[in-house]
Amino acid sequence: MRFLLINPSRTVERNNIWSVINSMTPPVGLAVLAALLEQHGTPTDIIDAQALQLTPEEVVELASSNGIYDIIGITATTPEIGSATITAQLFRKAFPQARILFGGVHPTIFHRELVEECVADFVIRGEGEGPIVALAANDPLSEIASLTWRSAVGEVVINPLNEKRADLNSLPLPAYDKLPMDKYRSALGAARHSPSLGIITSRGCPGSCTFCYSGMFGKQIRYVAAELVYDHIIFLQKHYGIKEISFYDDTFTSDRERIITLCQLIIENRTAVSWSCFARVDTVDQELLYLMRRAGCHQIMYGFESSDDKILKTINKRVTTGNYADTIKMTRSVGIDIRGAFMLGSPEETEQSLINTINFSTQLDIQYAIFNITTPYPGTALYTWANKHNCLIHSDWEKYDLAHPIMELPGLPSKTVEMHYRRAYRVFYLRPGYIFGRLFGMLSPALIKTGWEVFKGIILMSGKIKHSR
Repeated sequence: MRFLLINPSRTVERNNIWSVINSMTPPVGLAVLAALLEQHGTPTDIIDAQALQLTPEEVVELASSNGIYDIIGITATTPEIGSATITAQLFRKAFPQARILFGGVHPTIFHRELVEECVADFVIRGEGEGPIVALAANDPLSEIASLTWRSAVGEVVINPLNEKRADLNSLPLPAYDKLPMDKYRSALGAARHSPSLGIITSRGCPGSCTFCYSGMFGKQIRYVAAELVYDHIIFLQKHYGIKEISFYDDTFTSDRERIITLCQLIIENRTAVSWSCFARVDTVDQELLYLMRRAGCHQIMYGFESSDDKILKTINKRVTTGNYADTIKMTRSVGIDIRGAFMLGSPEETEQSLINTINFSTQLDIQYAIFNITTPYPGTALYTWANKHNCLIHSDWEKYDLAHPIMELPGLPSKTVEMHYRRAYRVFYLRPGYIFGRLFGMLSPALIKTGWEVFKGIILMSGKIKHSR
């Protein structure tokens, strides 16, 4: 049996700021599955259509030049499901003997529909490691946990979920040798050195925000041990010359002792690496931040979301704006830059609260701001709320890209949300004091480049040209 795993392309409008600032991150989940399959004697290839900027037609053409595959596995988040579906349909014609397997967040939610409509022969719901190994071993389909499949008579069968979660410390390193490693980069402004690479060292998050989906990995957070994370960094340095790591864990600092151990390993071994991460404001303290800075951390992204405590409560953020000031002060005092993330258009939002949040972002001692339109992704509590209250505008999944309004909120027109979203970037980044004091005043080539790219992105937000990423 031979597998092909595909990370489908995604279309990003050129007037979407993410077309400029977004990272290009390896499909780590697929790469781990490939390494695991190879360990079990199953030849596996990966095509990262996003990184290679391939259309679905080009993906099939490339696959056809590599020979015959028995199972075509396609992953997809919500904005990519359209491209993934087209890719699957093309493979049906080009590889009629192959079976189509879907996995990922969106297929986990819509598993029945994908099988019922013959887009996929199988869908793995949630984590894929156990089910995909069983599939490769030709285990009876009825015995493979977390599998949704179609029987010989066309009936959709939904097997029970796999109760056993993957032990992250026993998984192999991602099969980086199957990926176009020269195509990957951190998000704009997140890395001081290149080449840089994004990795994930845990599954789960201590938060329970309404806009996040926790069904993929379960409620319990699992971690890769600090020692293995350190070995991973050394491997990337040795084999690919990586100088910077972007930790894309939902909350990298949720296990304080693990981060302390990792930082101590980096410091004690005098490992030359710089890095950034995501964190919640309630998961750091002065001592931890100081140690992180000594170990090479130069930037943390905090999800501030809003300046309105009522909105923070509504989205179940479990912090208040009162938590922000101390965390910002501690982070800046040790010399770590801050990238603040803000959401515009959440339930309970008003036009005044939009204005307040944008103004609030300029008053904080943060170096970068990311503004997103609140997006109710399928499977989240927010999606359930929006559907129940008839707030969903449409289900054009390609538009679920954080840059288009998806909800029509009571008393707040979607056009008003979009107007303030586009205004937010101008207000934050085009302030004279910011331009000269933060970007150009420091005479840093990296900061100047970042400033120029952000400026181009703001200009592009007024256009309507599309391109494929």
